[in-house]
Amino acid sequence: MNYLQLGTAAAALALAACGNSSSSNISSSGSSDIVTESFTTESQHLVTPLDVNPACVPDADSNLPLPEGLLVYKKGEQPTRLVVFSHGIGHSVRSSWLPHMRRELRLAQSLENTPGNVAFVATDYRDNFGFPTLRGAYDTIAATEYALQAFPSIDTVYLFGVSMGGAVSGTAIVESAAISEDGSALYDYWIDVEGVSQLAETYSEAKAAAEATGNATAMAAASGIERDTGGTPVECPLAYQRRSPALHAAQMQLGGIKAATVIHPLNDGLVPYNQGREMAGALTTAGIPTQFFTVLGVSEWQNPGTTATGTLGAGDADSSLNLAGHGSEADANHPVMRAAFEQLRKMLDGSYNETAPYFECIVDHRAPEESCQVDQFQP
Repeated sequence: MNYLQLGTAAAALALAACGNSSSSNISSSGSSDIVTESFTTESQHLVTPLDVNPACVPDADSNLPLPEGLLVYKKGEQPTRLVVFSHGIGHSVRSSWLPHMRRELRLAQSLENTPGNVAFVATDYRDNFGFPTLRGAYDTIAATEYALQAFPSIDTVYLFGVSMGGAVSGTAIVESAAISEDGSALYDYWIDVEGVSQLAETYSEAKAAAEATGNATAMAAASGIERDTGGTPVECPLAYQRRSPALHAAQMQLGGIKAATVIHPLNDGLVPYNQGREMAGALTTAGIPTQFFTVLGVSEWQNPGTTATGTLGAGDADSSLNLAGHGSEADANHPVMRAAFEQLRKMLDGSYNETAPYFECIVDHRAPEESCQVDQFQP
């Protein structure tokens, strides 16, 4: 990945559009020593309304069925580190994330420093194809607890959320601290990838896009947000605030988050770029060491993803602009996902610099590789 140092802020365009297992299955393919364990994600924690309107709670009918979780680890190992993935709208763990989990586990075996063995866990959510920010957060907490119970040897937990999963994972940090006995979160490090950080903004954009274009993703997002919050932002303002990570960076710091990386494409057509910048600013203001990466360009041969220019009807310009849009989380080769996995590997290798209070740069394939190295700020 090549980097170009970022000198000024940029603005983007608009959007289109806890843990017991009642059953588990363990499988390994052929002679592989990688184990994939399936379990039922069942949260044992009560989701309290915390709103002036008692109707502002997740819709009861979409609380079932209980979703599937997957735990991936190397046979015979006692991992000391855990990676938790939170997926976005329209995705499932088995189809979009299991390949990533197995690949990253294999790659972790060859990291230069290898400070300890690694396990990976992810779960689908109740109302999985809606927009279950709070329910997804508690399902993520439940899956994390399942992994920690399976491997008491784990002492460090990395949380990695994409798109809607940015809001899910950020909310999971805050909620896990709120329900813990000592106020500490379950998570130590956070990677927020093209993530939702302001839910009311996302709802307004999705609602407008759904009404204007009938876009299926926008319709699913707007109705799903209402099912999870119990209403609109006007009806349930505190429910939306609760599910907006950019408003809770101080709680994340108090919960013990050690460092965070925020990655966002400039031409994002699903979650506008400003949401990433607001999240990075909030984390830094709260005193959490933060690295912010703006993904600028894509190669001419590469699908840019969902672009803001396309959302606004100017998609014909995409082939000449070559600006990165919202990448599919299933695509490990999209520059957004490539940057995210590179940061995860740095964390797992022990080479991630968590000493710089704030660092940001532009990710672009045309930039010299050495042009944006956070290690130059190592004290």
